[in-house]
Amino acid sequence: MKISALNSNLNFKRALTSVEKQSYIDLTNQARQELGLNTTSATIFDFSVPTFDKNTGIGTTFSNDAQELAMTLKAMCGINAIQTGPEGEISNYTRSPYSGTSFSLGKHLIDLKKLKEDNYGNLLNDYDFDMPYFNRTTAEESVDYNNIFAPDGQEAVLKLAYSRFREYDSNHPLKLEFENFKRENSYWLEKDAVFEAAAFVNQTRDIRKWPKRDQDIYENPKGDENRINELKQVSDEYGNNIVDFEEFAQFIADKEQKEAKKQFNEKGIDIYGDSQIGFSQKDFWAHKSAFSKNYEFGCDIGHNNYSCWSPSIDFNKIPGEAEEFLFHKFDLFFKRYDGARIDAAWQYIVPLVCEPLKNKDGSDVFDGEGNKLGNKLKNQPKVKNNGEYILKNIILKAADKNNIPHNKIHLELLGGNSYDALDAVKNTGTTLIHITRYAGKDWGRVKYYEAKGESKYQNMKPGDYIIGAGTHDDDSLLKQAEHGKDRIKFLADDLRLNPSSLHNRENMAKAITAELFTTKNQFMTLPDILGSERRINTPNTSEDNWDYRASKDYERDYHENLSRGKGLNYPDALAKALEAKNGPRYMIDSLKYYADLLHQNGPMTTKEADRLYLNA
Repeated sequence: MKISALNSNLNFKRALTSVEKQSYIDLTNQARQELGLNTTSATIFDFSVPTFDKNTGIGTTFSNDAQELAMTLKAMCGINAIQTGPEGEISNYTRSPYSGTSFSLGKHLIDLKKLKEDNYGNLLNDYDFDMPYFNRTTAEESVDYNNIFAPDGQEAVLKLAYSRFREYDSNHPLKLEFENFKRENSYWLEKDAVFEAAAFVNQTRDIRKWPKRDQDIYENPKGDENRINELKQVSDEYGNNIVDFEEFAQFIADKEQKEAKKQFNEKGIDIYGDSQIGFSQKDFWAHKSAFSKNYEFGCDIGHNNYSCWSPSIDFNKIPGEAEEFLFHKFDLFFKRYDGARIDAAWQYIVPLVCEPLKNKDGSDVFDGEGNKLGNKLKNQPKVKNNGEYILKNIILKAADKNNIPHNKIHLELLGGNSYDALDAVKNTGTTLIHITRYAGKDWGRVKYYEAKGESKYQNMKPGDYIIGAGTHDDDSLLKQAEHGKDRIKFLADDLRLNPSSLHNRENMAKAITAELFTTKNQFMTLPDILGSERRINTPNTSEDNWDYRASKDYERDYHENLSRGKGLNYPDALAKALEAKNGPRYMIDSLKYYADLLHQNGPMTTKEADRLYLNA
């Protein structure tokens, strides 16, 4: 359908009515087609999802609340994909999702409200939600980790559900599902559960403080069968068998994750998982023969210093135990998601491995910024076939097994040995991740990437990469715009804008956003979309970090921020992108009309607009 220029007498205000919103969607979809857009992704960490009822201090993409958020973002911002953060287990002491487990999902992500439903065996009831855990926190726009990991927090409620699950007959549908889940995940499930039993017995999760026998249970893949059988009999202080409970919790988490993905897909939204490059202590312990005992993954932090941040796989065991471990990791990953962000993908192609530095007492050495220091090995591991082996023979093989298209595999090749890794990814059909944060004449711009040149970052086709203003590790878009004066000339030239207008922070942020829509694939973080200035992560920071949550009144917040020139003004971005590409004038004018409306005062939500204009 061709949409003509809008009548300027139409009485739109800030938020659109439900009827008007459909015309807006039709117009923006037409503009997307004109621009050749494909994937517009929102980076949404689970903890950032708001909660409308029974707030425990954290959100989850497994919830119905996440479904509502996604539909708002799809309608107003064209979002057709969600990039989650890593969804492994964390703790109150290691809150970064990038420190989580490779196989086990975090129990904190389970939406407990779903356990009241028939297909979860009605394991919880309305009375259970009167417990203090559901009524204690006042945090709405920050994560309350202390509540989640309190002794009577998330895990305690799950143990209540488990106690009822134990009583069900073995032929109960949920019990049969559980047994099938255990069979399908036998490679990792029991090992991860046995870890929890060993931690309970040894009264610490720090494996370095365990007796040597428990440290080395899985020194070989088969494991110490006698000790494993002993640990499988261990019960907690409430009489719950620890291994069985942990397997039950993983079953529930996996079931919720898959059902949520199905619901997103039915709404036309793909779910991309984030496969972190790092490995947890549980991963290392449970698959010890796949890892190097003395070395860790590292990165160059400048001034000839290197930081260590994760156990390193043993590259000498590819082929071998390390290859088997990685294949199982990615096989499970591609069963759970429609696509993947491969964190620090260069580590699989051109690794950087370090030996951690030690103090005289054997403790690790840290610098003033919290980096764990190490010495870079003189002889770095070599990945077979010029660095292509892990990418092609493990990651893409697992993707093919699960029918995941290669263009839905997004490789983060930022920093580290990224430039040296680019040759290995040519002709694989994978998508590179780029950001414009450091954009200038010679890097970081759409015009640069798609221009002809000698750099490996040039000569790209639009579908070769997905681009954003920054990742979860970067300043907010608005903060970047404050310090983006050196980008004015390039943005003005590329988008055909008046340079003087970009000295305004909000206008600069809009221009940075618009550039993303001049190519096929783009992403934005949730706080940037909603117009927040908060960061998701400040590296090497523990307090007040990884705690951004959208308010449950996020629709109002979004529209209020749009009126101040903040957040993703989607029609403005599309109009600017079309102008840069000499798009149809009638379409540009129609988009500008909507962009101006979203900058006005008026009703702040669709429901308010419906009441005002439709008497609904």
